[in-house]
Amino acid sequence: MKHFVFVVEKKGKWVSRMYGRVISKADNESLGSFMKDTIVIQSNIRTDGWPGYSPTKNHFPNLKQEKSKAKGKNFSQIHRVIIGFKGWLRGMHHHAEHLKRYIDEYCCRFNRSNMTDGIFENLIIRMIKAKPYPYKLINP
Repeated sequence: MKHFVFVVEKKGKWVSRMYGRVISKADNESLGSFMKDTIVIQSNIRTDGWPGYSPTKNHFPNLKQEKSKAKGKNFSQIHRVIIGFKGWLRGMHHHAEHLKRYIDEYCCRFNRSNMTDGIFENLIIRMIKAKPYPYKLINP
């Protein structure tokens, strides 16, 4: 059975970006790998009280675990994102044979909806801010 996991980035009161991944098991190794790939170490991170997150405290010093309140009220934004994804998946596609691709598309659409610049302007800005990536690294 495949599982999926999401992480959201908040700016102010609202979710500004989201990232997702398919994982084979909901264990510390899979979750830790996803978190290390998507979250900056100094970020303020809130998770529920599930023990699988505990070992990641060594890597993320600002990780705080909270007991989930009734119906996840203290994590309402992440629940809203997941419900939106599930509704989009069921309503539009009815099933998910290639779950990773659907997650990537949904995250891209969600993140793109919050951009004020056009796609081209955003690409140029990201290229200017990024470290150089020489051709020999692309095609060894």
